[in-house]
Amino acid sequence: MKKLIWISSYPKSGNTWIRYFLSNYFYNKEKLKSEFDILKNIRKFPPLNYLEKFADKEVLTNNAYDVSKYWNLIQEQITKTNKEFLFIKNHNALVSIEGRNLTDEKYSLAFIYIVRDPRDIAISYSNFDKYLNIDKAIERLTSENLYCQVSTKNPYDIEVLGSWKFNYFSWKSGMSTIPRIIIRYEDLVNNTFETKLKLINFLSEIIGSSVDEDHINFCIDQSDFKRLKRLENDKSFPESSNKFFNSGKIGQWKTKLSAEQIKKIETFCKVEMKELSYL
Repeated sequence: MKKLIWISSYPKSGNTWIRYFLSNYFYNKEKLKSEFDILKNIRKFPPLNYLEKFADKEVLTNNAYDVSKYWNLIQEQITKTNKEFLFIKNHNALVSIEGRNLTDEKYSLAFIYIVRDPRDIAISYSNFDKYLNIDKAIERLTSENLYCQVSTKNPYDIEVLGSWKFNYFSWKSGMSTIPRIIIRYEDLVNNTFETKLKLINFLSEIIGSSVDEDHINFCIDQSDFKRLKRLENDKSFPESSNKFFNSGKIGQWKTKLSAEQIKKIETFCKVEMKELSYL
């Protein structure tokens, strides 16, 4: 039954970037030039087609947290496959809603969590979402309560986030028997090969796959941020109507956030930011 490998993160932390790399590594052994359709190999959780099948739109519209009623059922369905493992991506916190857990040990093989400096996330998040300015993005990052992110285009597209630090802590500490790896976005940028080799080594121990360093280099080239940005400019990114691959730079917060905005994030996230060497 254990088949799910979760690729998780707070929004705008590099989740899709890692997803593109892993899609190439595991599903492009022929080393063909890849485009965005390769991402179909790693689906978002919960998959919208399953929610549309099982869930009542009116119920979800009235209470988005009721999406949790379908988490277990959907995992039960998607693990009925001959595949030895399935990657799934999401931004949910590893949370429980009225006793309903996001996942269970019987379904999950491993957790991959990508974390990024929340000061840079505030900028990237506001650039991506036209309904968010930086202050509103910071309000979300530092929320004391859980909150749902619901797509304006599809009422079934719901994720339960919580604050940046809660999201991180939930995947770092929850379900302690599940193997996990935490990857910093900044290491993906500054130490690309070493960081992705570390990820593949971790996965090789989980699923018994070989480590192909030549293929890692190919997949790094395919998932290069500049290449993805050009691909989006040429063909658009099918999973978003907004500009998805924007800058990807580290340290933008130094010139784009006010002292007050920086203080609000650093005060709220101080312990976790120190732990991750952001402070």
